Amino acid sequence: MVTTNVTTSDKVPSTLNTNDTSAPSISAIPPLPILIAGGGCVGLFLALLLAQSSIPNKIIVIEPQQPDLTSTRAIAHQPPTYPILSKVQGLLPEFIKAGSLSEGLCFRTSVENGSKVIAGKTFDNSGEGMKGKGQLLLPQGKFQEILMGRLGGLKDEVEVRIGFSVASCKASENSVSVQITSTSSPHSATEEQQQEEEGASVDAAYLIDASGSHSIIRKQLGVSLDGETLDAQLVATDLYFDFDAHNFSDANFIIDPLNYGLIGRISHATDTQPALWRVSYGVPLGVSEDEIRETVDEKLALMLPNQRRYKQGDKKAYEVVRIAPYKAQQRLATTMYKYPRVCLVGDAAHLTNPYAGLGLASGIADASSLSEVLIRILNNQASDAEKLLSAWNEATRKKFLDVVDKPSRMAYKRVKSDVSTEEKIKELMSRDPLVNALKSGMPVMPPSLETKGEELEGW
Repeated sequence: MVTTNVTTSDKVPSTLNTNDTSAPSISAIPPLPILIAGGGCVGLFLALLLAQSSIPNKIIVIEPQQPDLTSTRAIAHQPPTYPILSKVQGLLPEFIKAGSLSEGLCFRTSVENGSKVIAGKTFDNSGEGMKGKGQLLLPQGKFQEILMGRLGGLKDEVEVRIGFSVASCKASENSVSVQITSTSSPHSATEEQQQEEEGASVDAAYLIDASGSHSIIRKQLGVSLDGETLDAQLVATDLYFDFDAHNFSDANFIIDPLNYGLIGRISHATDTQPALWRVSYGVPLGVSEDEIRETVDEKLALMLPNQRRYKQGDKKAYEVVRIAPYKAQQRLATTMYKYPRVCLVGDAAHLTNPYAGLGLASGIADASSLSEVLIRILNNQASDAEKLLSAWNEATRKKFLDVVDKPSRMAYKRVKSDVSTEEKIKELMSRDPLVNALKSGMPVMPPSLETKGEELEGW
């Protein structure tokens, strides 16, 4: 979709004095838009939160690629996100209808050690409310499709430009000037797209970087992602296999020093298609993608029950449809707010391994808290906009370190534990409060992911 550029004046004062007759009226000069770089789940959710608010600013989302609505990159969404998603009326029920709620999770030994359940929990997903419900199982593409549909009904408030990217930005006290370019192929570009490719400037009230881990904006701002790459790369495979026949839960954390990983349901079986599952496992750093693909069957033989075969018989019972290797990282931006007009959220601001399920969840929490702060500022209700954004930055970075980074590192360490004997299982129980609590039937309740705007200085 190609849309016309919006370029507005940068002369709108940050606070209009309605008693000053020399000041331009609100109706005379439209407020500058909010520009969001990145049309993934985090950027779209932020756009939706801002669009449904009372701010007068239009929202512009810039996204280089046509969204892949078949993407399964993120498949499970944690219960701590439910109150956040519920800020948009009817959104959570719509997600649940499009996906499903997990019926159970467990920690279990590897196939080599008998695929024995160490601790587990089933969920009662009946009744009203979301307390005690399982994870939301919804592939990222469907999540994104629903958000796009919601934004499509808010065309007066939101403009989504697909096929464009942010080339550079320059902030001043009252605005940020953003250069955008077309990412369309020169052979297929229209005259309008070719003009866009030359570089067009959009003046915005704020630029929000939700463009992911390879953010050009973050690099141009001189903001680094501090932290580390973990000691293995992870391989996410999507495949068809009848794990139900082997009594697997919807989420299964496989604990083993070598053959560790996660086996999780992506979708249930239908009349025409078997259930799709994610099988994630680790391989040493330095193993090439070609080698990963060549050895995927060998590795799956160590991950799948009954040697990857049907419960009865010798025929292989699985079909791999996607293989995606990636590096596992624990990183946090040195700042999520670059004075005076740029903020970073989601993977542009932080990265974490998937074994605690907090990657997309933390980005959704970023979007929610930042929307509260921006709405407060843009409605001229903040006591001090600069202090409020600085406080949001400090609190959100601390929230990531305490509530996302630490549990995610523990989860990665947990799945690589040795539980080959009953004694070693007991050792794990003694040092791991989460598994021990799950075993006793009283799982540890995770703390809130979200920074509360009203608790921040400058609110």
